[in-house]
Amino acid sequence: MTGRRKQGFILFRDVMHVILAIVIIVMVVFAFLSPNKYAIFFPLIFLLFSVSCLLDAIKYFKNEEHLKYSFIKATIMFILFLFMLLMSTIGFLNI
Repeated sequence: MTGRRKQGFILFRDVMHVILAIVIIVMVVFAFLSPNKYAIFFPLIFLLFSVSCLLDAIKYFKNEEHLKYSFIKATIMFILFLFMLLMSTIGFLNI
């Protein structure tokens, strides 16, 4: 991967993390202020968190420095992504 493409991905990942964090925080506040009115937010929060975990897993998989535990971190983040995706799917089915 060239330097520019890598920097572009890092910038995209960081921007996505900031956007996801802001959206998740706003949705959590609304969901806890009025749970009956904003019940759809609970599975959406899990879905957005799973996307954030997937971005972290990609970051650890693409780590070119080959740090000692990066593969283990990537595997854990990918398992967390799958778990949160499952929780989101169950939440959407129960609404």
